[in-house]
Amino acid sequence: MKPRIIINRYSDFKIFTDHIYILMHYRSVLLLLTFSLVFMACSSTQQFAAPQLHSSLTIDGNLSDWNTSETLIETREDVNFYTTYDQNFLYIFIDVRSAFKDRAIRQSGLIVYLNDDEDLKNEIGIGIPPGTFNLLRENPGQYSSFLRNNDWMSKPENRETLTRLEDEQFSRIMIVERAGGRSDADYGFVTLNQLEVDGMNAAIGQDGRFLSIEMKIPRDGSSLYRFSGDRFWLGFAVETPNFRIQNENNYSASRQTDRYGTRQRTPQRQDIARSMGEFERWYKITLR
Repeated sequence: MKPRIIINRYSDFKIFTDHIYILMHYRSVLLLLTFSLVFMACSSTQQFAAPQLHSSLTIDGNLSDWNTSETLIETREDVNFYTTYDQNFLYIFIDVRSAFKDRAIRQSGLIVYLNDDEDLKNEIGIGIPPGTFNLLRENPGQYSSFLRNNDWMSKPENRETLTRLEDEQFSRIMIVERAGGRSDADYGFVTLNQLEVDGMNAAIGQDGRFLSIEMKIPRDGSSLYRFSGDRFWLGFAVETPNFRIQNENNYSASRQTDRYGTRQRTPQRQDIARSMGEFERWYKITLR
C-alpha cells in the first residue's frame, strides 16, 4: 500500500505543479500582451479618419457651423483640433482652450504642417498667427539682440515694439520651410490677402476668451503645401525662440552660484521651451 500512496502523492504533486506552470505561463503571456499594448499605444501616431463635409463652411474663425462631434481629431485641456473636407478643399480648425496656450501662441505663433510624405512632414508650415517674437525676424539685427541680450525686454522701446506687433500679427502669415527635410528652417512673411491668392483661406477668431484658427486648403496640390492625396500627415507646433543668452554648452547640467553661495542649476533649453508653451502634435489623417 505504501508504494501506491507514494504514487498517488506524486501524481497529485505532478498535477499541482502542472497547474502552477500553466498559471504562470498564462500570467507571463498576459503581462507580455499588456506591455506590448502599452508600448504600441506610446509609440504609435494617432490616426483619424476625417468625415466628408455635407454643408458649406464660412471661414471666419468660428466653430458654430462645424459638426464638432464628428470632426474632432483630439480633445485636450489646452487646445482641440478638428478637420473635415469636401471635393475641393481640406478644412482645419484649432480651438485654443487655456490662457497659457493662448499666450504661447500669441508670442511664438502656431505652425500648421501638412504633407503627404512622412519623411518630409515638417518641410512646409504656415504660422497663423506668426507670433510677435517671430515677426522680429524681419529685422535680423533686432532679432539677434532679442535672443542674446538678457535685458532686451527691460527696454521701453522694445516693449513698445512687441505691443505694436501684437496687433499687427493678425493680418500676417509666416511661411516656414525646411528644404529637403533640413533641421534648420527658413522664414518668410506675407499678408493674409497674399495667402488667399494661393487658393487658401484662413481666419483668426478673437471674439471668444481665447484664439481660434480656421483654415481652408486646396486638395489639388496647388497650395503652398502641395498635398493632393487622401492620406497625409498633419502637425501643429508652437516653436519657441532658441535663446542664446549664455553659451549652449552651459545649458547642460552646469550649475551657478547665487549671491548666498547656493549652487543653482542652469536652466536647460527644453526647460525654457516648456515654460514658454512649446509643443508638437502629429496626426495621420485619412479622408474617408
